Amino acid sequence: MNDSTDVPEINTWDGMIDWLVESFTDKPTGLVIDLGPSGYVVPRDYDESPLVCAQVHVLADGVLMVRRSRTVLGRLRLDTHAAEGLELDRWFFDGHFDDCTEGYLFTCDVTLAADACVSWFRDSPDAPPLDELGCEYEFPDTLPIGT
Repeated sequence: MNDSTDVPEINTWDGMIDWLVESFTDKPTGLVIDLGPSGYVVPRDYDESPLVCAQVHVLADGVLMVRRSRTVLGRLRLDTHAAEGLELDRWFFDGHFDDCTEGYLFTCDVTLAADACVSWFRDSPDAPPLDELGCEYEFPDTLPIGT
C-alpha cells in the first residue's frame, strides 16, 4: 500500500478512528480508500500469506461500503454507485464479491465505518501494528461534460 502524504502521525487506535471519520466525511461518490501495511507492494510470486486489509468505497447518498480481507483487496468495478435498496448497518459474510472479501458492510454512519476498519486491524493477530499501517486514496475521475 502506498502512503498518502496527507496522513498525520497517529499514535492510538482512537486517533486512527478520529482520522478515518474525518477522511470518510463529505467525500465524493466513487472515492476508494485502501488501508493495510505501509509500503506494501504485491510481489510477482504472491504467496497469499495473511495480509490484513480494509477498503472503504464511497457510494451515493452518503453510504460507505466497508470491506475487509486477509489478502490484498482488488478494486471493484461497480456498475453503479446508487445505494437504494442496500441493507445498512449489517455485516454480510455471504461471499457476494468474487474476490477475497471476508465481510462487508453498508452504512451512512462514518464512525461505524471507521470503527469497523480500526477493530479489524486492532483485533486481527496477523495485522501490522498501528505504526506500520498505511493508506492509499483513489479519487474518481470526472468526465468533461459540458466543456
